[in-house]
Formats: sequence, structure tokens, C-alpha cells
Amino acid sequence: MRAGSGEQMEQPGTQGARAWLGWLCGLSLLAGCNVPIAIGLDENDANHAVVALEKNGVAADKERDPDSESHWRISVARDDASSAAGILSSESLPPAHSPGLLETMGQGSIVPSQASEQAKFVAGTSGELERSLRSLDGVVSVRVHLAIPVQDPLLAEEAATPASASVLLRHRGSTPPIAIADIQRLVAGAVPGLNPPQVSVVASPVPMPTRLPERELSRFGPVTVTRASVFPLRSIVGGALVLNLGLLAALLLVWTRARRAESSLAEQRAEGTQGAR
Repeated sequence: MRAGSGEQMEQPGTQGARAWLGWLCGLSLLAGCNVPIAIGLDENDANHAVVALEKNGVAADKERDPDSESHWRISVARDDASSAAGILSSESLPPAHSPGLLETMGQGSIVPSQASEQAKFVAGTSGELERSLRSLDGVVSVRVHLAIPVQDPLLAEEAATPASASVLLRHRGSTPPIAIADIQRLVAGAVPGLNPPQVSVVASPVPMPTRLPERELSRFGPVTVTRASVFPLRSIVGGALVLNLGLLAALLLVWTRARRAESSLAEQRAEGTQGAR
């Protein structure tokens, strides 16, 4: 009878262990379904990417990039990878690297020439202007093109080609976050001999993305999921909780019956011992 009771006790315990193991495996699989969509980011760019994704209903995780020291990467669920890539592309994230004057002028050459030094100066100045304009709230992306001819000392000043510039600004909202005249003054002030009227500015508004209601994010405990996934997740968690409570109750019932069987067997042995005497 003990052997039978032991088998009865072992079976529910084994089932409970298997249920817990399956639940843990399911959680590990869910945790492993994330894929990186942006790597090698500095922390500021990574924060902007996470904000942009979550505003558009895509849950994103920022974590250290194991392949690049002091950099970050952004991971999303595998099913959201294509949507996340489209959102980052429309938001121009991560932004293209714009080298500044220190970077361009620091690139030495074996035989420096006036044209090469002029090209480095133009590239570095454009990069510095792009960084300044990109730091404004509401600016999605910006490109600055400078046309600064090489000055020939043999030509008269009146015959020299005047400098010019063009700026392409993509911004959120119907109006730019900075006035066109201010952009012209900013660019002209960075280039010697360039006047504000010679700076052409093209400001293009970026349409706001339409987000479906089911893509809105919601919190379920420590987990962030889409609103459409909250009810299935609650059902799964509730079902797992009910299953584990049922297994616990079955284990308690079997243990109680085993204790009663042991007590009954002990009483029968005691009666048999007294009868033999």
C-alpha cells in the first residue's frame, strides 16, 4: 500500500514539475524572440529611437551593445521588426553621422593642396551646421550643402564666384521649429563672404504616422505589450495560475490520503501484533 501511495504522490509532483518547466521554457522563448534592429548607437540616439518606436506602438528595449564598447543597441520583438525598421526610417533614426571641423581638418594628407583643404573646410562646416539644426526639437533630418569656390588670388574680386548654400530641412508639424530667416542667418554666419539671401532653405513637413488602436502599448505588470495582446496574455497567465493551483490541490489531496493510509496501516500492524501476543 505504501508503494501505491508513493506512486500516487510522485505522479502529481512530476506533473507539476513538468508544468513549471514548460512555463519557464515558454518565458525563455518569449524573451529570446527579440531581434536587434539598430546597433552601435550612442546613448542619446538610442533614447530617441526608443521614444520614436514606443510612440508608434512598438515596444523596444535598449541594451548594451556587446560588439561595441560604450555603445547601445535597440531590440524589438521579431514580429515587430519590419514595422520598427519602417518607423526608424521615416524618423531618420539613427541620424547620419555629420563630421565636424575637427574631424575633417584632422585628416592629414601627404601633399596638401588648397583645393583639398577647402573641401575639408566645406565638409566640416556643413557637418557642424547640420548638428546645430538637428539639435532643435521637431527637426527630423537636415542636410546642408555649401558651394564655396576656391578663391583665385589672380582674379579680381568682382570676377570671383559668390558663395551660396542650400538647406533641406524635414520637420514635424505644419511649420518649421525655426524661422527660415533664422536658418539663413545661421548658415551665412558660419561661412565667410556668404550673405543670408544667398542661402536657399527648403522645409518639408513629415506626415504624422497613423497608429492603429491595437498597436497602442499597455502595461501588464513589468511587461509592455500592445493593447490587443493584453487579454490573451492575461488569459495565459490566469490559466497557468489556475493550473498550478489545481496541481497544488491535487498534491495536497494525495498527501492527505497517503497520511491516512499510513495511519491505517500502522493501526492494522499494531492490532496484528497484539493478536499474535
